[in-house]
Amino acid sequence: MPTWIRLCALSGLAIAAFGADTGAQDLFNKVRAKVAANSRSVPRYTCVETINRTEYRPQYGAAGASCKALIAARDALTSPGYVTWRDRLRLDVAVLNGRETFSWAGAQQFETTDLRQLIASGSSGSGDFAAFLATVFGAPGIEVAFLGGDVFRFRVPLASSGYRYRSRGSGAERTTAYHGTFKVDPARADLKQLTVDADEFPPEEPLCRARDVMDYQRLKIGDGDFLLPERSTMTVLFSNGKESHNETTYADCREYKGESTIRFDDAPAERTAEAQQVEKKLPSHVKLQLGLQVPIDSDTAAAGDPVTAVVLRNAKGVKAGDTVHGRIVRLEQSMFPKAQWLVVFQMDGMRTLKDSFTFGERGKLVLDSKFHFECETR
Repeated sequence: MPTWIRLCALSGLAIAAFGADTGAQDLFNKVRAKVAANSRSVPRYTCVETINRTEYRPQYGAAGASCKALIAARDALTSPGYVTWRDRLRLDVAVLNGRETFSWAGAQQFETTDLRQLIASGSSGSGDFAAFLATVFGAPGIEVAFLGGDVFRFRVPLASSGYRYRSRGSGAERTTAYHGTFKVDPARADLKQLTVDADEFPPEEPLCRARDVMDYQRLKIGDGDFLLPERSTMTVLFSNGKESHNETTYADCREYKGESTIRFDDAPAERTAEAQQVEKKLPSHVKLQLGLQVPIDSDTAAAGDPVTAVVLRNAKGVKAGDTVHGRIVRLEQSMFPKAQWLVVFQMDGMRTLKDSFTFGERGKLVLDSKFHFECETR
């Protein structure tokens, strides 16, 4: 399953040419100034990010061998085709001085600026909050044209691009040019939507096109009103004809007060007071049988969600009925070659004796107290 990471961050001065259309030039200048002012004044903040990821097999009538022909064939379809794989992620994302950092939702510390540190499979990306805006509205050499109404077109050349990607095809991080459009609110001179298309990949890469669509809104953070993403969609078309969709929504955006610690290494996360008490109580290398206390329903659950389990049998230093805590780190469904769900848990202070659990369910998956699993204390 290809892994897709893209980041972009540059600063400078955008170049726009509208000829005699002074109205378009004036509108663009106002929008650009507001984006720049927003970037300078927005406080450090954090949001809960929920990502629904789905991979499809489009039903092409005839798809050519080249990326250009494949893109044309895909654009002629009205449906993405059959679902082959899907999952859901729930993360905390903090934006600190324009830099995105991530952790599982509710974790005590932000852990990484690289989503690959948390996500084991599928396509992922970053840059919705600040990086694309910094380039499109601030980097040198950007071409901008007015298309009429509330729509502008732009092109970011390779020399100005900060769009970096990595695929399992090459393994190396590369930079590519990109282009797209943005929509504005003419009355308020506010950005409403930014669409980014990258489709100039080397022939040896397994990628033909990546499209990001970001919808923006004004939200109150601290004492101010700031432009933040409301939702975003990343669609990647691969050279084998498959397509992946990431639909991301943001909620509970608030000013970051520094009550958590930012960490960029692989050290264990700081335990909550309750989890610390449990760990002090657990002797080393004791096997425990656990049953879920709170059911897991695939219609709503996500990787990153907390898990509470109950000890089912007395063990050394542990009584039946004691609770232990952890989180889901993978919850994904594959449809081919056969339908099944894959679930992976990470329990505080323990290792699961089985690395993952598979369930041959085609529809939704529900795990309740009847589901038992074994862990060993560290």
